[in-house]
Amino acid sequence: MVYRLTDIDNAMTERIGQLLNSLRSVPVTIDEAFLERLLSDDRFNLFIAEDDSKMVMGMLTITSCPTLAGEKVWIEDVIVDEKFRGQGVGRALLRAAVEFAHKELKTQAVYLTSNPSRVQARSLYRSEGFEEYETGVFRIKNLD
Repeated sequence: MVYRLTDIDNAMTERIGQLLNSLRSVPVTIDEAFLERLLSDDRFNLFIAEDDSKMVMGMLTITSCPTLAGEKVWIEDVIVDEKFRGQGVGRALLRAAVEFAHKELKTQAVYLTSNPSRVQARSLYRSEGFEEYETGVFRIKNLD
């Protein structure tokens, strides 16, 4: 089952942290208050995939950002637990997010980025109709 998370508790916070850190080289720490703040923002939406026993199999976020050219909607943090990969979890999450973007956010386009090393993820995105967009992503970091 895939659903949009609206309430957070300690167990879900811990599981989200585990999933998030499974793909990061530098671990992050998140807490319940931080997630509550995010969930209270209408521009931030967190989708969770669970099995019948309520085990969290994966997640993704979909955010909207106002720009002068119109609202931009982005999918981020697409993560499926390693033991559930290849079972349609990522596909179900993407479909739920795209449907939400279309019906609830009233957008005509959804964007996402994916590291070229994530071959399986990129194949999934293409199979769901995402096309590689001719652009480059730039980043500046360590702004201490």
